Amino acid sequence: MSVLLSVDNLTKKFGELTAVDACSFTVEKGSITALIGPNGSGKTTVFNLITGYLPSDSGKVEFAGTSIQGQSPGTLYRKGLTRTFQQARVFADLTVQENLVVAGGGSWKNLFGRRITADDRARASELLDEFKLSHVADLYASELSWGQRKLLEFASVLMSKPRLVLLDEPTAGVNPILIETMATHIRSYNAAGVTFLIVEHDMSFVMRVCDPVIVLDRGKTIAAGDPLTVQSDPRVLDAYLGD
Repeated sequence: MSVLLSVDNLTKKFGELTAVDACSFTVEKGSITALIGPNGSGKTTVFNLITGYLPSDSGKVEFAGTSIQGQSPGTLYRKGLTRTFQQARVFADLTVQENLVVAGGGSWKNLFGRRITADDRARASELLDEFKLSHVADLYASELSWGQRKLLEFASVLMSKPRLVLLDEPTAGVNPILIETMATHIRSYNAAGVTFLIVEHDMSFVMRVCDPVIVLDRGKTIAAGDPLTVQSDPRVLDAYLGD
């Protein structure tokens, strides 16, 4: 496999706090890579730096061999790099179908005029079926359960047929049945060519779904490898269990 995402010596400080400290790792094309670490290890900050929600203080990020430093989230989305958030971000005052159309780049003017294009409607319908959300397509997103909102956000980032999806805590607050649904969708889209980088606290999920696993501690990469190797690495055990 070839490298799709490269993070090199990425650093971010907030005042005196160094949240990300010369962090380096790569994500191979076609992989389902996990990014794990104790609370406060810098995982979400790394996601924010990669996806343009925060500027880095130093270091480099390359996507598909090209620097993406300083590019906006919207620009990266159009290039095929997108993400979800710990707290599902959906448009509460739009319907489920409208959320998907907007995520796919549909015109707000057309949306509010209820002139959704045939292509947008077809793609949205396809995802609604896949994520078993067709029965709530006309409900406002505010009416959905927490798990349904997580599914809607996941479906939304797939509207543009991305190359790399960053999932931030996809199973947080989700019941066991929906966790398995998430795992099934990740595996299915990965088999179809989508690469995933996943921040996740559920180690059972990580061990079942992800390979390789990258471990952060205090903003630095301390280990990387297959799940079993990482699980038994003394540095990882010390990061999670040490003082």
